Amino acid sequence: MRKIFLIVMVIFTAQITLAQVKTIKGLVSDATGTPISGANINVKGEVNGVSTDFDGKFSIEVNSGATLVISYLGYVSQNVVVGESSTVNVKLNSAESTALTEVVITSLGLKKSRKSLTYSAQELKAEELTRVKDANLMNTVAGKIAGVAVTRSSSGVGGSTKVVIRGNSSVSNNQPLYVIDGVPFINISAAQPNDPFGSTAGGNNDGGDVVSLLNPDDYDGMTVLKGASASALYGSLGASGVVMLNSKKAKDGVARAKFSSVTSVENAAYLPEFQNSYVAGDKSPVTWGKNPDGTYKKGASGIDVEDFFNTGVTQISSLGFSVGTDVASTNLTYANTTASGIIEGNKLNKNNFGINQTAKFFDKKLIVNASANYASQSINNRPVNGLYFNPLPGLYAFPRGNDFNEFKNNFEVFDEARNIYKQNWVNGLVTEYTQNPYWLINRNKSVNENTFFKGTVAADLNVNNWLTLTSRYSYNSSESVFDKEMYATSAAALVHQNGRYVHTNSLSTFNYGDFLAKVNTKINSDFSFNGIFGTSFSKLSSTNGTILDSGINSGGLKYTNWFTLGNFINNASNQQVSGGNKEIQSVFTALTFGYKNYLYLDVTGRNDWSSSLSNTDTNSYFYPSVGLSGIVSEMVAMPDWITYGKVRASYAQVGNDIDANITSPANTILGGNIVAPPIGPRPGESLKPENQTAIEFGTDWKMFDNRLGFELTYYDSKTDNQLITVTAPSSDPNGYLNYAFNGGTVQNKGFEAVVYGTIVKNEKFSWDATLNYSHNRNKVTGIPEGLDDVLVLTPSGSNSYQYALIEGQPFGQIMGKNIVKDSQGRILLNEAGDVQLTDFEKVGCANPDFLMGLENSFNYGSFNLRFLIDARFGGEVMSVTQGILDQAGVSKASGDVRDAGGFVAVNALASDGVTAVTKMDAQKYYDKVGGRSGASGEYVYDATNVSLREISLGYTFNTKKLPFVNSASLSLIARNLFFFYKDAPFDPNVSLSSGEGLQGVDIYGMPSTKSVGLNLNVTF
Repeated sequence: MRKIFLIVMVIFTAQITLAQVKTIKGLVSDATGTPISGANINVKGEVNGVSTDFDGKFSIEVNSGATLVISYLGYVSQNVVVGESSTVNVKLNSAESTALTEVVITSLGLKKSRKSLTYSAQELKAEELTRVKDANLMNTVAGKIAGVAVTRSSSGVGGSTKVVIRGNSSVSNNQPLYVIDGVPFINISAAQPNDPFGSTAGGNNDGGDVVSLLNPDDYDGMTVLKGASASALYGSLGASGVVMLNSKKAKDGVARAKFSSVTSVENAAYLPEFQNSYVAGDKSPVTWGKNPDGTYKKGASGIDVEDFFNTGVTQISSLGFSVGTDVASTNLTYANTTASGIIEGNKLNKNNFGINQTAKFFDKKLIVNASANYASQSINNRPVNGLYFNPLPGLYAFPRGNDFNEFKNNFEVFDEARNIYKQNWVNGLVTEYTQNPYWLINRNKSVNENTFFKGTVAADLNVNNWLTLTSRYSYNSSESVFDKEMYATSAAALVHQNGRYVHTNSLSTFNYGDFLAKVNTKINSDFSFNGIFGTSFSKLSSTNGTILDSGINSGGLKYTNWFTLGNFINNASNQQVSGGNKEIQSVFTALTFGYKNYLYLDVTGRNDWSSSLSNTDTNSYFYPSVGLSGIVSEMVAMPDWITYGKVRASYAQVGNDIDANITSPANTILGGNIVAPPIGPRPGESLKPENQTAIEFGTDWKMFDNRLGFELTYYDSKTDNQLITVTAPSSDPNGYLNYAFNGGTVQNKGFEAVVYGTIVKNEKFSWDATLNYSHNRNKVTGIPEGLDDVLVLTPSGSNSYQYALIEGQPFGQIMGKNIVKDSQGRILLNEAGDVQLTDFEKVGCANPDFLMGLENSFNYGSFNLRFLIDARFGGEVMSVTQGILDQAGVSKASGDVRDAGGFVAVNALASDGVTAVTKMDAQKYYDKVGGRSGASGEYVYDATNVSLREISLGYTFNTKKLPFVNSASLSLIARNLFFFYKDAPFDPNVSLSSGEGLQGVDIYGMPSTKSVGLNLNVTF
């Protein structure tokens, strides 16, 4: 009887339970009634959810009384409690229509209402970082944020990127601060080129940076804080602006697995133009061969430069898993990137691991978050630029008429006398500038290895409804290793007769911690107050490592081609190095006063104490900011077609301290000899931090039911106390090689505009567009006496290129040599009948006049098309490469001249100043005008260019019949497909260095690439 009773009770209980579960069906649409495909419907507090189908419909089984959370990217989420009805129809409002309640993440990771911001802060959603994915996520930002100039490295896949916000403002560092979830990390680069020749220890090698190691799929979006007011709370760390990344976190009650795969192929594009009709003379290193009658010699060229470059392949695979409840959430990610470059032997492999864990305790009053990210990357034969160890000089200038394949297939031959294989090159002409490209690839191999770790722990304690206490600690480390084996018979000026081995390693660490007290309260019905009171510390240990170098002349390897430390003849070139240690301690506050939700006053103040300013008059510096914003559309009655209007203004000061060890220089030891510090303070002077003062005015408007909107900003900043470095006299009592002192001012003025709108929108089709525009004008003044109004950032050596600052001119002047002419523009020849050259003078400016990006998005049913046009107008660039090719007789220009008879038409005067000269022999002309030390002013080009930066054509699949698949999409993607307009003979959007020097020039930089691929995304 008891068993029967239990069975009856179980059945009855089950019936009651089942009776509580019901099937809810419904429709999700936007404010106009257009169905939304792919919207998420999740049960709050449970791991249960579905997505809407192509028609916006859904069906889900839930318990009565449960809460459905309906969300979709770009729309405001809604919560619906399940009642008696079995039908739930929901209309989601566009996030753009909530301008009055929109929240944006700002300094220190703090959330603020956008309407209260007194400065410009522009956001990118996660989709913008991954739609046309790049191995370096910053390359995907180009053209998408007003006032941000992004320049790619010429070092290929995995290379670093130069990012400048609102123009160059500092002689020493213009890279922004990078922040993840409010916590800074240092984007340290192991090495950046600044030599036209290239380093003798491996060429102009791009050591990479930390940002290039990040996984784009880890982040939910990006916010760029552009001005001093926006970044003031980060102090001297954020003096050049801030790029903030926001990590993806699991949603409550949702379990998701996401897989993405991008495969792209890339080809070399925008190569120099060559001639292949004329050939070299017998055993001549240049292609200016002549026939007995004096005419130029024709023949088969023996080379096709394009055949040297391979088709590169890049594969980026990413897997993420997230699960969350109302008290805990976990997000796990893994990504792998493999790539083969366009140069033989150039390969990349990168792995990323990430975990983000959040837990809530004590009735959600205490929230603890812990996250960790690790990345490792290895690159074989990373491309270099410049003249040393670069395969391109030998490839491009190969004397025509010889068989290049002979030296490709036989790049080495056996040397019976030494019992080794030696380099085989045309006519045996091996120099530091031209070597067999395949010898460099196979017998001068290099490996770059980079690792990065970042761990963060944070705790938020909600003391009451108006006070929250936050504490965070972060540790990150970046390690770089460079290894290069150079075989015997490489260029004698660079490599010992028995070979050379270079191995360097560098480790940098950064510790950051802060404590914040956050106050959020209403004083009365009209006045509100938000306050932050905090303290922080940051401790940087920079580029500590070891350089092992067997050397060239005084050292070398004892036994030929045995690459190990034990084979070094001596330790003359081995050393331990340190970039120094620096600690900054800070206190800060930010106060926001609101009046009737339409007027906001923002006041901040921060004081830093920096260890790098020890032994100066003071190591303390304070900087304030104040801003005011008003919501005009809430203050006064506006026409119905105006949805939102705002004006804002701000004033700020921000400091920037100096590098470690300058005010406390210390001796080092090299090869058993004491070496004096490379830099120290100029005698009798006390160093000070840079000081930037900035004002900003702006206005934001939305109208026509948010179909059209724009943001306009004007700014004016002045940065004083620039850190100047000059050569110290040999009589300096401390033995300093260079002096450091303060001097000079850089001023930036500019205007930014962001215009966005929905041009067409109906049930099946929509067209959205965004235009980003910015122009910046800067000027350098106050260059100290004794420098002749010129401060050189990249020295020329024996080349005709310098990069410098000039008094009264914009930042970043290209210096070169011109042809000597008289007042009438006539060339003045010397007694030998040759062209004469001037001294160095200004020939161009690397800065663009203005930047523009136009992004269009089209949606039709399940199809979407998006493309970005990126444009830079104004500025100049120089091509040293083109000059060398002219001198070598392999350029198309040199061939065209020979096609026209072999003479260059000139307007010149002989050395007597009377006799007119109307033509010159082509070789004689280009021998003086061309080359790396010729009239470089003749090789300056307009940097204006308009390109199709990226394009994607995608399809979103209907997953209704695949219950285990939440969403799926496939896109055809392409990057850098073509230029609508370009004047320069190379891609002017590519830089030889992401440092402060070597800008606006091409010296055998690797050609940029265009790529096409597929992007697959599946969510389970």
